[in-house]
Amino acid sequence: MVIKEALARAPRSPGVYLMKDPSGKIIYVGKAKVLRSRLGNYARVEDHPTYYRHKVQTMVSRVAQVEWVVTGSEKEALLLENTLIKRHRPRYNVDLRDDKSYPLLKLGLDHEFPRLSIVRGRAEGDAKYFGPFDKVGAARKTLSLLQRIFPLRRCTDHTLKNRARPCLDYETGRCSAPCVGKIDNADYQGLVDQLKRFFVGQGRDVALELKRRMEEASQGERFEQAAALRDRYFALLRTVEKQRVAGPTGGDQDVWALHEDRGAFRLAILRVRSGRVVSNQVKDLKGALADPEEIMGQALLAFYELNGTPPPLVLLSHMPSDPSLVAEVLSDRAERKVELRKPQRGEKRGLLDLALLNASQPRVETEDKSEKSLLLLEKKLGLDAPPRHMECIDISHLGGRLTVASLVAFKDGKPYKEGYRRYKVLTKDVGGDDYAAMKEVVLRRLSGDRPLPDLLVVDGGKGQLNVALSILQEVPYERRPPLAALAKGRETGPDKVYVPGRKNPVNLAAREPAIFMLMHLRDEAHRFAITYHRLLRLKALKRSILEEIPGVGPKKSRAMLKAFGSLAALKKAEPALIAKKARIDQESARRTSAFLAALDTKPGPE
Repeated sequence: MVIKEALARAPRSPGVYLMKDPSGKIIYVGKAKVLRSRLGNYARVEDHPTYYRHKVQTMVSRVAQVEWVVTGSEKEALLLENTLIKRHRPRYNVDLRDDKSYPLLKLGLDHEFPRLSIVRGRAEGDAKYFGPFDKVGAARKTLSLLQRIFPLRRCTDHTLKNRARPCLDYETGRCSAPCVGKIDNADYQGLVDQLKRFFVGQGRDVALELKRRMEEASQGERFEQAAALRDRYFALLRTVEKQRVAGPTGGDQDVWALHEDRGAFRLAILRVRSGRVVSNQVKDLKGALADPEEIMGQALLAFYELNGTPPPLVLLSHMPSDPSLVAEVLSDRAERKVELRKPQRGEKRGLLDLALLNASQPRVETEDKSEKSLLLLEKKLGLDAPPRHMECIDISHLGGRLTVASLVAFKDGKPYKEGYRRYKVLTKDVGGDDYAAMKEVVLRRLSGDRPLPDLLVVDGGKGQLNVALSILQEVPYERRPPLAALAKGRETGPDKVYVPGRKNPVNLAAREPAIFMLMHLRDEAHRFAITYHRLLRLKALKRSILEEIPGVGPKKSRAMLKAFGSLAALKKAEPALIAKKARIDQESARRTSAFLAALDTKPGPE
């Protein structure tokens, strides 16, 4: 047994363990205070296992390799476990991601004058996020309110750099206009610090600071500054008072309830803001393989990493196996104390019962349909396992120009956006040759060490399938995924699926969900390719006519247009003036002048 062999080498230290299947794919990630003891639990065999233990033994039977990473503490192990689950999304771990991204307020800190904006989803870089909001309208309303209290810019970095006069936000008191030097960096950073303090619950302290500064400005007879501080002070005071009068139990809190039904877990999350339930989310955790306490710990860390900072109080139906450690990590992320509590009575217990009721409600079993479709595809296409990870490649070009390709991925029958890729076809003289473009893209996709799909689908019939098969002959055997081709049906007929070694298409009923799943995959690849192609065409159309001049590229073109404002003004200028104002060389200025003059030159008589 693989795990028993690993036990002999496992250290008695905290760390994270990774279980892999025969293909090397990570199927489970867990953490342990003592790695050897934790792995020993998986090696234990019971004569009469419970349903949960039976599921664990099923997973263990698929494990071909066990690896671990030793950490300095249990907290480091918890953080590393969360990072690895997020990166690899193992089949048997909690996965709370979905295709919907909620609006967040982002305070970008990687600029001299940080920007406050509305975004969907987090990105790399130094930033603070606040939210999420269920509707973008609520996010915009909050942004407008905050700008009255903390007048930070919301314009892009490009706009900030190129603006010559203040915008309307400055005129209405919602921006301090750093673009034109109306505020220096030190004072702007003060606004940023005040906003960060407000979001960690120190709004009343910020209000007192504004009041003190207002009184100092008034005593110093700086009445305009005092009036601006007064407006900010009262706007903040009204906001703080609204938060305070919400009631003794009317603060911000989240309520988490975990319900087990026929071996599958369902999680309900109620979000309570200012004493009101503002949203209810129910998530099926069908693949999660752990006890409820461990699932709750993993879910808390994953959810709040994707959806903003947690509120000060989180009510739970099951406390994590290490509640103090999870609370400490959440507190570090929120930069304030976060309390985890399992209520036993009172109003908070009523909220928890409401969440439990939501979690226990029957759900529409869309995932069961996906599972049945995947099992049917396994059977009909002659695969070794259900194609949980499918990819499709599509080629797009315009009369042989700007040839591009798209690759989309589906995981468990649903779009997996992190697996999407765009390719510019680099092969010279490819023209409209889809086969040559397909060869380049397939080879690029299968090179490297990215995990292989369980099924690679190409758009087309037997011809495209045979081309793909010939391409795979140039790929190492272990890097060759199963292939299928999806061809359009005639007129109103169903699409047809072709697989290697079979002359006729696979027998799939016209209204079978499995064929619709493949059609969705193919159509999504086509949409993604067309979108990319349109983007490149738009960029080509935006290319300045000045770049057609030999020796003039984007940089010189921008310099001339910025110096003269328009092509008409540039055309009237002499070469010497062009060179001086745009700071370019004389030869480029001469060519530009001659080129623009020639644009309106009428052809002479033949």
